[in-house]
Amino acid sequence: MHERLIQLLEAISSAGTPVSVQDLITLTGFPRTSIYRNISALLETGLVEEAGQGNRYVLGMRFVKIALTGKSDSHVINAVTPMMQKTVRALAETAFLSRYRGGRVELIHIATPSDPAVPYVYPGLGQRPVHACASGKVIAAFIDPSLSAGMHDANPIRYNERTLTSKREIERELDRVRQDGYAVCDGEMEEGVTSVSVPIMIDKLGSVFALGIIGPASRTKNMIQDRILPVLRREAVRAAAAIQHCSAIEAETTNAEVLTAARPKPQLVE
Repeated sequence: MHERLIQLLEAISSAGTPVSVQDLITLTGFPRTSIYRNISALLETGLVEEAGQGNRYVLGMRFVKIALTGKSDSHVINAVTPMMQKTVRALAETAFLSRYRGGRVELIHIATPSDPAVPYVYPGLGQRPVHACASGKVIAAFIDPSLSAGMHDANPIRYNERTLTSKREIERELDRVRQDGYAVCDGEMEEGVTSVSVPIMIDKLGSVFALGIIGPASRTKNMIQDRILPVLRREAVRAAAAIQHCSAIEAETTNAEVLTAARPKPQLVE
């Protein structure tokens, strides 16, 4: 990519708010004609988008997708590890971090309790089924629709009698997740094991990441509302801020906006 295009992208990114051509002249020192020409090229590729009345510019959806879905696992793990450790200390259960990548949901990091006297569940790393796993459900429910193609298996595996496999059942479950703002896997993959997951909302992309806990159903089911969800929701907002290098207030705003937009609308009955 041409150096001036890169510098314009860097200037727009560092500004934090939509920028005008005059702002870009000040930030880069480029001639006005050069900025107009290069902004036009960036608009055509989707790396930059117009904002407001069309005389200001922000990073485009295409750029955001590349930047955030392309982050390495190690980068994301380093950013979110403090929140996972706080989750484990607060709840004394295994915490996990999942991400969307290439049409799949993958569990990429696990943090376990330190007390050797207390048994815990270790879920393992790797791909997770969208129809049955808590993090798979929550990512599928809240990810931007432009990224969701190919996420659902044509023939979902039935792990046991609790597993939902029909398209109607799965869609109904995802609607419930959108309504509640979290997902639960209650023995749908392994009897006696419950996991709970909340979305890590990323601006313009939705839930490309998810934070959750997993443990014996006998310990976890009765504390979902009072203990687990307050901790997960708090740490998920902090995780979103860490991944995006933004403030917790900005991350909380994004979280609230995506949750509200995704919530199913009430159906009018005639």
